[in-house]
Amino acid sequence: MLVTTFFLLQMASAQTAGPNGPSYDGSSRPAVGIPRLTPAVTIDGSLSEPEWTQAARLTGFHQYQPVDGIPSDERTETRVFYSHDAIYFGVVASAKNPASIRATIADRDKLGNDDRVTIYLDTFHDRRRAYFFVVNPLGSQADGVRTEGAASAGSMFGGNIDYNPDFRFESKGRLTDSGYVVEVRIPFKSLRFPASEPQTWGINVVRNNQATGFEDTWTNARRATASFLSEAGTLTGIAKIERGITTELQPFITAQWNGARTGVNGDFEREDVNPDAGVNLKVAFPTITLDGTVKPDFSQVESDASLVTVNERFALFFAEKRPFFLEGIELFNTPNQLVYTRQIASPVAGAKVTGKFGTVSVAYLSALDDSRCLTSLGPAGPFRPDCDKALFNVTRLRRDLGGNSTMALTVTDRRAGDTTNTVAAADLRYVFGRMYYFETQVGGSYTKDAAIFGTSKARTAPVWKAELDRTGRLWGFNYTLNALGDEFVSRSGFVPRTGIINMHAFNRFSYYGKPGARVENVTMFFGPTRIWLYDHFALADAYEGEESVSAMFRLRGGWNMSFNGARNFFSFDPRQYRGLAITGPDGLEPYLPPDDQLAGLIRFSGTVTVARNQVPIFAEGSEGRELRATGSVTLRPTVSVRAEGSLQLSKIDRAFDDSEYARAVIPRFKLEYQPTRALFFRVVSQYQSQRTSGLRTPTGEQIFRATGEAVTGGEVGTLQTDWLVSYEPTPGTVAFFGYGDMRDGINEDGTSSSRLSDLERRSDGFFVKVAYQWRR
Repeated sequence: MLVTTFFLLQMASAQTAGPNGPSYDGSSRPAVGIPRLTPAVTIDGSLSEPEWTQAARLTGFHQYQPVDGIPSDERTETRVFYSHDAIYFGVVASAKNPASIRATIADRDKLGNDDRVTIYLDTFHDRRRAYFFVVNPLGSQADGVRTEGAASAGSMFGGNIDYNPDFRFESKGRLTDSGYVVEVRIPFKSLRFPASEPQTWGINVVRNNQATGFEDTWTNARRATASFLSEAGTLTGIAKIERGITTELQPFITAQWNGARTGVNGDFEREDVNPDAGVNLKVAFPTITLDGTVKPDFSQVESDASLVTVNERFALFFAEKRPFFLEGIELFNTPNQLVYTRQIASPVAGAKVTGKFGTVSVAYLSALDDSRCLTSLGPAGPFRPDCDKALFNVTRLRRDLGGNSTMALTVTDRRAGDTTNTVAAADLRYVFGRMYYFETQVGGSYTKDAAIFGTSKARTAPVWKAELDRTGRLWGFNYTLNALGDEFVSRSGFVPRTGIINMHAFNRFSYYGKPGARVENVTMFFGPTRIWLYDHFALADAYEGEESVSAMFRLRGGWNMSFNGARNFFSFDPRQYRGLAITGPDGLEPYLPPDDQLAGLIRFSGTVTVARNQVPIFAEGSEGRELRATGSVTLRPTVSVRAEGSLQLSKIDRAFDDSEYARAVIPRFKLEYQPTRALFFRVVSQYQSQRTSGLRTPTGEQIFRATGEAVTGGEVGTLQTDWLVSYEPTPGTVAFFGYGDMRDGINEDGTSSSRLSDLERRSDGFFVKVAYQWRR
């Protein structure tokens, strides 16, 4: 009897009966008995239909950022019910100052500067993966998938929030005298979930207030946890819902009309119109999805933003944007980024299987790539029919363990003619004690490629990793040891540097101000980083290293400041300077930078928008000083117009005489006009100016090539402008018309210029795409 009474008291604390249906306070992460109704609801943002009075109400929101665990500053109520074919959400968001609410008619997934509400649905209730649906006060949409414990390039602690997948759902919002209201309908055909009944789904609702910078969650989610999704509540009793088999067929037609400056006289010539057609097919069962494509259109309607590359040694990461690869892409995420689909540059056809069976997730991708058959990449590149196409096969299997842990196996294989690259690796992520996780990976590569190794003999090399993480509220850390063997190759992944062992030991301390304090949050990171050559792994033999400290300040009103400083050192690999020479007593002799050129190098960075650093100049093997500045501004004069401008500047001078080694300037401007959610106009213009001097030794001597030719520099400018008109009433049904041109200052006599008045059109192209997605 005592146990029964205690249970009833617990239920009463979470659920409160009322005239408008049961209310569930999120402070205890309750189980919500979601009602099933037969709705006659119009998605208009009014919540006037009687079904909304019977819906379950999610109340008692708490602040998550900048200080967790306290009641939210603004009142939010979410109503939820379901029917045979969809789940419905209505959100009533109150505001103390309604005039401060920020909302625009925005393009899909571009709501980062707006007030917004995010609905998380963990349909498998595994606390590892959840759909999210975002709506701003005017009903504009964003969506994607959040995955816990999945590594991604550029992420220090793992985890992945991917906005690229698009799902069909209906939304409408409107501003009111007291805040705003949004109404959402999510068809079950847009979701995957188990076939069993009744079902239990994870649920959380997040509200972002741009004027204050506060982020509130329905449940009293805490930041001192290794998994945000484990802090969710649940929806229970979901049964007799209709999803069935969803079939999507998307035929499309594209046409390109490209031009380029060619010929002896530098005439601008335009090729014939290049039409093409293809089809995408998707068959989605409740737990698994089959995707296929023939002659796929992987055109991008906006080019990747340029990055400063005047002093980089390794490849730079660009996110995947192509639709076919985005279905279930989160299931391919692995430690060390062993799967990177942009390696498949120009596919002929592809097939993919993604899904989950109980505790096992399955992801398989196969594609035939003909990028090796183009003498120049791009739609105008001539095709060589006698070349070897590349066949990619990628498989990842993952099994859930316990509450939040996982174990997985990844196998990738790429074959093209006589070249072969196979990578196999197993990984484990073990979550324990709520705040801790341990992750490890062990595997290797098998490669036959005479172009890399100079022999057709197969080479093998290992990859391994060990990581320990604590995500505490006041104190956290991340200690990682990661290794890739000298001859490790991953032709299906993004592994820019091999032959090293990398260690970092980051620590974090956080301070939380009281509600209303001028300083709401201070977070400090500090710790060392070390890199060893794989075959010289001893504490005293570190090849590169750094000790860094950074502090981030969150101020009242949503303002942010950050400062960082570091001491680091580099070594130069003599193998990188083969083919360079300097003058000696007997003529030219091989050039090698001094071994101790950068020993004890000190670097200090103070960054709000400007940083002044001491850096190695890798091409010369010398010491330099870099001034790097970045800045951006966004203007929203109306709800339909957005203008964004950014500027990157990098200037590197030699330390020994202050002479300039390199300078790069990249201004970028984007103007968007969106009169409706479906119709969109955009122009993006980006200018890039890069200037380098000839190579010199740390003592000022000229560096020559082994042929005796001096290594000189130069200056060149490029200007790329893209225009786009798009009409996209629903994801998958689109019409695009675009034009882009590229201008540069490279002259016929070999000279170059970066002045805008000297830039000539080098190439351009018109682009048309029409696609219709049929769904049943």
